[in-house]
Amino acid sequence: MTYELDSTPTADGSQARDESHADHDHDESDAGCTTEHSAAGSSLEESLGVTIPDDHVGAFVAQAFEDVERSTEWPEAVDAVVADDARDAWQSLSTRKQVVELLTIADEFDEQATALLEEIPLDRGGLDDDRRERFEEAKRLRRNADILRDGIAAGYAEGRVSDDELVAAVEAFEFDTAVIAEREDALDAVANAYDLEFRPYGGTLMTERDPDDDAEEFEAW
Repeated sequence: MTYELDSTPTADGSQARDESHADHDHDESDAGCTTEHSAAGSSLEESLGVTIPDDHVGAFVAQAFEDVERSTEWPEAVDAVVADDARDAWQSLSTRKQVVELLTIADEFDEQATALLEEIPLDRGGLDDDRRERFEEAKRLRRNADILRDGIAAGYAEGRVSDDELVAAVEAFEFDTAVIAEREDALDAVANAYDLEFRPYGGTLMTERDPDDDAEEFEAW
């Protein structure tokens, strides 16, 4: 299966560094589902680092994925990464496999964001144009990843994704919050080094801004 990100040119017409998503090949069946993003833990509890009562695992995971700064709906997340000509193949996947696919793409966005941020030296007096571009691109990738996970949380809240499907998807993917933590650490390091502003993950918990006020949209090109 091929997934293609929607294409939106930047102001300077440059292409995104995540062009690899334009031809993101996936197996159309659940049987062969594998991922390169497996974490060290062998269970959901180990991956998240806490013990969760069985009756509350689904709700706990959905809350962890929810972005308090936006109200993404499941169709929005799907529309952002699944091209029109791939919709039939997407619909043929089980809900569990669909969640795994969204988690995979979100993780790839996070890893690309972290890599860009780690390329920015922290011992310079200021950001030149190239480093500033890398910082802005990393924030865009970070935003895309958060929107996709927020869409998964919305799918759970809307009843599109059941408890069992969500838990099975997260365990199959072996989701690890360390990927997000590394991204946030890298962003914080660059922002502190150059006195740049950014909203911490879940930032509205520390502000008076209403959710969705000036919330950025998914940007893929």
